[in-house]
Amino acid sequence: MAEENKDPKEEEKNEDSPFNEGEFDERTSYSFLFFLLSGAMLFITLWAFWDDEYIRRGYKEFQDIYNETQYERTRVEYMEVTEKIQGRTEELREAIAREEQKLENDEEYQQLADAAWNAQVKLDDAKENLKFTKSRLDEYYYYYKKAQHEGQNYEVELNRVEETKKHIVESEPIVEQLAKERDAAEAKLLEFKARKKNLENELAKLTNDKIILSQRMDFYKPFNLFLRPTEIKQAVIPASAKNKFGEIVYKVDRCHTCHIAYDDPYYKDFENPLKTHPNREVLIKNHEPTETGCTWCHRGQGPATAPTEDAHGSHHEGDQTLGINEPLLHDNLMQSNCTNCHADVVSLDGAPILTKGKKLFLKLGCHGCHLVEGYADVRKVGPSLNRIAAKVDPSWLYRWVKKPKDYLPETRMPDFELSDEDALAISAYLLASSEKSYKLPEKFKSGDPAKGKELFESIGCQACHKLKGIGELFAPNLSNIGEKVSADWLVSWLSSPRDYNHKSTMPDMRLDVEQASNIASYLIQFGKPVKIPGIERRLKDPARVELGEKLVRNRGCFACHSIPGMEKEGRIAPELSAFGSKQVRELEFADTHIPHTWESWTYTKLKNPSAYRTDRILDKMPDFDLAEDEIDALMVLLRGLNGLFIPERYKKNYSKDELTIERGRRLIAQYNCRGCHVVEGYGGDIQEHLKASAQYPPPLETENYHVGNRVKGSWLYSFLKNPTPVRKWMDVRMPSFNLTDSQMRDLTAYFELVAPGEIKYEAGVHLKKDKEAIETGVKIVNYMECGKCHDDGAKGIEFKISSERLREEWIPKWLKDTREMIPWTPMPNHWPKEEGDYTIQGKFHKLNDVEKGNIDKQIQDVTDLLVSYDNPDIDLSLSLEAEEPFMDGFFDAGFGDEEPLDDEPMEGDDAGGEDSEFADDMDF
Repeated sequence: MAEENKDPKEEEKNEDSPFNEGEFDERTSYSFLFFLLSGAMLFITLWAFWDDEYIRRGYKEFQDIYNETQYERTRVEYMEVTEKIQGRTEELREAIAREEQKLENDEEYQQLADAAWNAQVKLDDAKENLKFTKSRLDEYYYYYKKAQHEGQNYEVELNRVEETKKHIVESEPIVEQLAKERDAAEAKLLEFKARKKNLENELAKLTNDKIILSQRMDFYKPFNLFLRPTEIKQAVIPASAKNKFGEIVYKVDRCHTCHIAYDDPYYKDFENPLKTHPNREVLIKNHEPTETGCTWCHRGQGPATAPTEDAHGSHHEGDQTLGINEPLLHDNLMQSNCTNCHADVVSLDGAPILTKGKKLFLKLGCHGCHLVEGYADVRKVGPSLNRIAAKVDPSWLYRWVKKPKDYLPETRMPDFELSDEDALAISAYLLASSEKSYKLPEKFKSGDPAKGKELFESIGCQACHKLKGIGELFAPNLSNIGEKVSADWLVSWLSSPRDYNHKSTMPDMRLDVEQASNIASYLIQFGKPVKIPGIERRLKDPARVELGEKLVRNRGCFACHSIPGMEKEGRIAPELSAFGSKQVRELEFADTHIPHTWESWTYTKLKNPSAYRTDRILDKMPDFDLAEDEIDALMVLLRGLNGLFIPERYKKNYSKDELTIERGRRLIAQYNCRGCHVVEGYGGDIQEHLKASAQYPPPLETENYHVGNRVKGSWLYSFLKNPTPVRKWMDVRMPSFNLTDSQMRDLTAYFELVAPGEIKYEAGVHLKKDKEAIETGVKIVNYMECGKCHDDGAKGIEFKISSERLREEWIPKWLKDTREMIPWTPMPNHWPKEEGDYTIQGKFHKLNDVEKGNIDKQIQDVTDLLVSYDNPDIDLSLSLEAEEPFMDGFFDAGFGDEEPLDDEPMEGDDAGGEDSEFADDMDF
């Protein structure tokens, strides 16, 4: 019945769902879903923590390795120090304990200790009483002034003040006496404690390193189980740059957060980022990263620490914004940014590739076509074409313009890939624009080729020119010179280079017409003109001359050469002052299939300048046929031309003297002084081509020998202005260079500045010399027969020019250490060393009686003579009457390897010879 009485709707509801609408099933569990969600949340939390603490902070791993390594290094050192001092430390502690026990049992010591204590107590009491007395004086003085101000009777107060002052005056000597007694007591006490104190000091000294190492271990591992916490290390560089609004901004570099061991040589074999910075003596010592940061040199993103790609600068092709998204530099390009702070110098320590790039940039004359900051006023590198018609054969000129390397494979003249017609037109214009009024001043009549050959190979031509494989290549190779120029031009040029081109770097060898004709007759036989039929007629075509002018202007020939009518032409190529910061999107890759990077574009441009040339893009840059190493060097230079703003406070601010040295070095390079002379350790290339070492031009700047210390600046200046023969036995001659007064001053100052020590101005030193000393010097010189070599200048430099030429301070050094300064000079040490002391040779035994055998005084007497030599009052005939001639026994004195000096010119101020590898005198 119950089942029959059920509501059909309720029955229907129970069949579909056990709950009414809106009711919740509390019997269903969602715990597994909550568990999964909680687990996911926990995982995400842990992952976020791990990512934030470790994945995004990769420097922690490197710092942990560094701290662990430093701790282990310190621990090992600590153990070594502990083991080293262990025995001695125990001995000292025991000795100190014994001394303490001894002092405690010593009755006299205890009495002295009590006396010192009592003296200190008395002194303290006296000082305390004096202090209170001075306080009472202030009180009495107050009441005295108060009574006086109020008009009351102040006699009592005044008496108190006076009595107290008197008491203070009486007490101060007592305090001083007690202090002396205290000091005396303590001094006696210290005498007893001296041994103990000395032992304590020795112990402290021994254990000091151990304490420092212990503290260092605590620094790297403050807890036994944990290393020191890692940290962000950063350098903040104020006023490092300017934003687009010209406002000064700060710069933050955090590079040494990872590269933490950059300045520790111990890590030289570690992998980056813990590897020691290369060349740290130059690059780190002079550029402390905590002050200047790292990104000015390395690029990249200074504030970023992770991921590594961001810290080192991303490599997006479309965005490499300077200072923001700029990639880190690698390999040789690392040297490029040195230009930012060292633009004023060419040669730079620590940047050999950049130095090579700067030299090559100047050598090739890139500054002629491209404006570059700092190179705007540099001279043109090519010869003047103002009088080209008087110099070269027209057929040669055409072939030269068409393909320069066919004539000189090593020429710096680039290949413009000209067509035959364009080459002919350019040649026509150059000949037509040549100065019409110029006539060669000399005519070749005849000459002796044999004498010309002897002159060419002896006077110094091979220091600059190569001929048939012999000589240097500073100036043009002369192996086919007869194909290029006429004998008339050669004679005119050799006898007076300034007549043809007053700006030429070719020096005047001071040849007369006969000597010039002999050399011309020798050179003109190398090569013969190869005429092109009808070329002279074609070169005179007005239309062709007009086309040639357009081509010369278009190709920018005037960038390297002086051409009549084109003196004021501007540069034809883009400015390169900020080329290193160009974005990839700013570079035109044309139809090439190369990686779209700055490096790839620049390399291709230098390797094959026409690579980007199309029908619509006319690329004017010629082909310099650069070698791979030359391309690398120029890329380093170009990468550094980035227009980056570097505040003056962070740049290398070169002093006036440093800039003078730089100008001197550039002049030495410009005029090829190293072709003949050793300067700053290298040079003297001509020595390879000279037959006798006596003909070697003197070194100017070596480790132990400096022309700035040797000769007076006034003499050197006048010598540069007008070279006169100094070494009359030499065939190699110092030429006359086309130097301005300013350049001669710079060269003179350069040699003085690079010489060690202070260069003092010497004037009138001969006026202060004692006549007796000078006469003694005459006797010594005559006794040693120095005049055999020096009097007529046939074997040594004449004495008569020494007073105006030599610095007084240098002469004694040369006389005492002749062969130490120049080991190869045949001039002997007249006062040789034996066991470190200067001695008098047996053959000059009479010198033992001169100045009582005082060698320093003898040498000073000779010096006094030399600096006063041109004084007419000096009697040069005085003599000690030598028992033995100077030459007798000379070769028995330790110099027997040389040939007899009668056949050799003596070198230097005092001697010279055939076997000398270098002339010992440092003048030109």
